[in-house]
Amino acid sequence: MLSLNVTVQGDKVVIAGLQKIGSGIEKAKDRALVSVAKGIHRDAFDWLSGAGAKATGVQAGGYPVPVRTGHLRGHLDWLMPGASKTGPAGTFSAGRNEVVIYDSALYSRVIHEGLGSSAKFGPRRYLTDALARFNQGERIMRIFEEEIQVEIAKGG
Repeated sequence: MLSLNVTVQGDKVVIAGLQKIGSGIEKAKDRALVSVAKGIHRDAFDWLSGAGAKATGVQAGGYPVPVRTGHLRGHLDWLMPGASKTGPAGTFSAGRNEVVIYDSALYSRVIHEGLGSSAKFGPRRYLTDALARFNQGERIMRIFEEEIQVEIAKGG
């Protein structure tokens, strides 16, 4: 059975726990990680694509997070296994067997956790909600299992 750990750590989603996979399955693991990262990133992007006040009259604090400048959405990104990237909010790193989906806008954690100037609106957990939406029906585990089966069918 595949052991997989998916967590939200503040302002990022971390997918890890694949250290026990044999070397013949490395390609399958990497394909699955990339597929999952892209899917969660896409869903998080949707949660950051709410209609702004001009379109709907919804003021700041709405959810999905209303787009005002696109800055928050523009700093949403993900890392391939083993990659690092520095942005305004710091450096983000993914280990060899993990991907990280993150938002490097300086105020991303304020929005996500409902802190500081966003406390009156409460948390708008676009990363957590993206993970939940993407993983409906244990989709992440299914992607890994499918990619491993593909690799096994190819002879590894």
